[in-house]
Amino acid sequence: MNQTEAMQARRSAPTAPGLKHLLGAAAGALALLAALPAAAAVIDFESQGATTYGGGETFGEAGYTLRVLDSLIGAGDGGGAAGILINGRDAASCDVAACPAGNKSNYYGGINDGGLNISRDDHLGFHLSGLDFAFIAPIGGLVDYSYGQLVLTGNLVGGGSVRSTFSFPGQNGKGEFVFSGAGLNNGFRNATLSGLTISACLFGSGGGTCYNPAGNQAQFAIDNLNLSAVPEPETYLMLLSGLAGLGLLARRRSTAAATATATATNPTA
Repeated sequence: MNQTEAMQARRSAPTAPGLKHLLGAAAGALALLAALPAAAAVIDFESQGATTYGGGETFGEAGYTLRVLDSLIGAGDGGGAAGILINGRDAASCDVAACPAGNKSNYYGGINDGGLNISRDDHLGFHLSGLDFAFIAPIGGLVDYSYGQLVLTGNLVGGGSVRSTFSFPGQNGKGEFVFSGAGLNNGFRNATLSGLTISACLFGSGGGTCYNPAGNQAQFAIDNLNLSAVPEPETYLMLLSGLAGLGLLARRRSTAAATATATATNPTA
């Protein structure tokens, strides 16, 4: 093979994808990984009709199962009245207590010291990034005061728990308790939960300690729960394995191209 033929062989040899192409593939895979946890959902109760629930009853919203608890002690499935679905556009749908103002949509009320447990239908872990909440007063005409707290208790994937509390917002100028957003800290936002229990407690006469049971008066309203599913670790491993495969393929092509070029340059080697 003469020099001209060797140069033509080098030009026609397979070209490796190169580091630039591999980095591009890696960037795409990492972007996909980052986007996976963003499977967000908002539980706003708009698919539910106004009704009451007993302990142990369940209903579904946005891929999540919501289980009503009539007690925070034991299974909470004794059947006692513990939840109510309220239509904020219809005052008649709230006849069990002094419901909060400022929400003209459906929302959930935990009543009679009850709670609400939330988990995913597919049993994946999930994050909670925010929700709206209010106090459901047992009677009207109470003075403006924060009578207790909303309590969030999350069961962590892999074991353990995380807990956060929020004092109930006060009243508007008409003497009605109102909704407010819960300012979750980063520790709770970033916690991967297998389940979440929402409940309420009331302050004792001296303040400080917050109690539940509380004579069936620890009551809360919630709406607009912002949740996002967290993929199983196997999903990440599959994507990373695919990325490793791309790197191996690129290396093999690079080796093949180098061999072809060397053969064309030194045909007698």
